[in-house]
Amino acid sequence: MKKILTFTANQEGFVLPYILFFIAISFIIITADVHLYRDEIHIAQNHTEQLKVETLLQMGRTRFKDELTSGMDMPNPIAYEFPYGEVKISYTEIQETMYNLHLTIRTDKGTIHSLTNQLQLADE
Repeated sequence: MKKILTFTANQEGFVLPYILFFIAISFIIITADVHLYRDEIHIAQNHTEQLKVETLLQMGRTRFKDELTSGMDMPNPIAYEFPYGEVKISYTEIQETMYNLHLTIRTDKGTIHSLTNQLQLADE
């Protein structure tokens, strides 16, 4: 005589709720991973823009300092174009070797950052 399994002979649908539960859990996990991945991409893009701003700050300060020490007649404000964006510097001479700089940085993606900085020239 054949032995009949209880969960296959029962007509109440024993297996279907478990399968639906595992499918729902899988769907929730996959959806959460997609959202995490999208957020990581956004964070990476913001970090890249921040690095561009910091790079443009250093490049602008260095070029301004080089032009200032070379004795060139400098307009106020002065603007510099770089591959990653542009830097606009307005300056005020505090002392003979100290300048107060107001920098406005615009990246190639349109991010704008403004800050105030002091530049101390080396005493000769």
